Amino acid sequence: MVLQILVGMTFAVSSHAQSQPAALLITTENASPLSMSNDGGKTIYGRAADKVHEILRRSRIPYRMEMTSWNRAFELARTADNTCVFSAARTTLRESQFTWVGTVARGDWAIIGSTDLIGKVSKLEQIKSAQVGVYIGDAAGEIVAEHGIHTVVSYDDEITIKNLLLGRLDFWASESEEAKTLISKNKLNDKLAVLFTFGSSDFYLACNPAVGADLISKMRDKLREINDDGTAAGIDAKY
Repeated sequence: MVLQILVGMTFAVSSHAQSQPAALLITTENASPLSMSNDGGKTIYGRAADKVHEILRRSRIPYRMEMTSWNRAFELARTADNTCVFSAARTTLRESQFTWVGTVARGDWAIIGSTDLIGKVSKLEQIKSAQVGVYIGDAAGEIVAEHGIHTVVSYDDEITIKNLLLGRLDFWASESEEAKTLISKNKLNDKLAVLFTFGSSDFYLACNPAVGADLISKMRDKLREINDDGTAAGIDAKY
């Protein structure tokens, strides 16, 4: 009898454990105003991050969110089961690498350069022979390279900014709002500015293809819900 009870308890515990979905790993980068942190990544917030938190809360999906470099965030989601990433631009090269849950933000791709060039440089065709700094793995770099423009890849936008100021680079390609934030943070508004934008993009919550279809469906439903009930618009208004 004791043996039967123990076997029954073991089966019950095992069945309960198997019924609990594994926690998703949600990766992102420090990219104001979409995803930010003031405590080393323990608390992550922003225009996109707040929406992702709300989607997962309403979906009742266990998760943890990790802030890291964009290249690592992207590669983890691309190669590791049970992992998703935001805010990812949906490009042709990336299309088959992820299951695309939905849009959590929108932004503009921009070329940044010396304030002396404001009004003088306004399209990619004018910088065909330039050296353009880009962040590794950033879709802005992919787009610029597709136009036949030479890109110089960096692991740190701060290094790109430094090289731009020193004349080692001619321009910098980045998301417009993020670039403006970094320029202001470094007190460089008198030296650097967004010269023009060359496209817009929806930024997605995207998951490794191994993430279960049921979880993808839940997240899509809750994303639709926060758009319909005004929660998403309220989050956008905060930032």
